[in-house]
Amino acid sequence: MELEIEAEAAALREIQNQIAEKMELPTKMIPPTAEEQKEIDSRSVFIGNVDFGSSIEDIEEHFKGCGEIIRTTIPKDKFTKKQKNFAYIEFASAESIENALVMNGSLFRSRQIVVTAKRTNKPGMGAQRGGRGRGGFRGGRGGQQTVVVKYVYVNGSSPRGRGGFRGRFNPY
Repeated sequence: MELEIEAEAAALREIQNQIAEKMELPTKMIPPTAEEQKEIDSRSVFIGNVDFGSSIEDIEEHFKGCGEIIRTTIPKDKFTKKQKNFAYIEFASAESIENALVMNGSLFRSRQIVVTAKRTNKPGMGAQRGGRGRGGFRGGRGGQQTVVVKYVYVNGSSPRGRGGFRGRFNPY
């Protein structure tokens, strides 16, 4: 079963490459497979606390002594189109990562940057539907619900949040 899926995936990649050649598109436009992405991530570093005004050239200049740089990426906010304050650098070899990790805590444009090895995103952990939202019961599978009771109040009344409790309304 797995061999059939892998064979179909390889056939689909071949078809995509043929279509890309016909359309004269670079083959880099096709997203990498999970294995290729893991290999790319093993040669990449995450750089945090990057100055908002910095450019790709500035970052590459700061890290040029670590090794050959293939790609530098500064993500941008989808809505405001402003760049975020972190970046990624993909190196040609995995050995360059050790050199780059030494730069952790160094000053870049008068800001102390954080350099860590890039982690591979797990599929399904993005901002899609589902997951753990903010409050509200939305159903789901039936079954036993666990209730945790923090306090048991002997008089029968419990404190009601931040406001002072003034007793029950008793008109007569």
